[in-house]
Amino acid sequence: MMTLLDERERHLLALLAAGLTDESAAARLDVSVRTVRRTMASIMLRLGARSRFQAGMIAARLGVPAPANVCICAGACHGGRRQPAPGPGCGVAGGGLRG
Repeated sequence: MMTLLDERERHLLALLAAGLTDESAAARLDVSVRTVRRTMASIMLRLGARSRFQAGMIAARLGVPAPANVCICAGACHGGRRQPAPGPGCGVAGGGLRG
């Protein structure tokens, strides 16, 4: 069933499951917030989910991997700059600020 979702859709699901807002996910993917919401509606339809939460649960059950190269802090630990995650413990979402 995961063949129904392309890489960008899986990436979006993983970002939202990690707690990012639509706005933060849109910034990470370099798309509009409207695109994020429309993409989520499409994902929900294809997965047969009635809610975003259910879509996330279905995706998790199907083994959607979290994106390895994106820090889930939405840039808070990088001063708002997009960059690959330096590893576990990165910034705000990873369990503390780094100096």
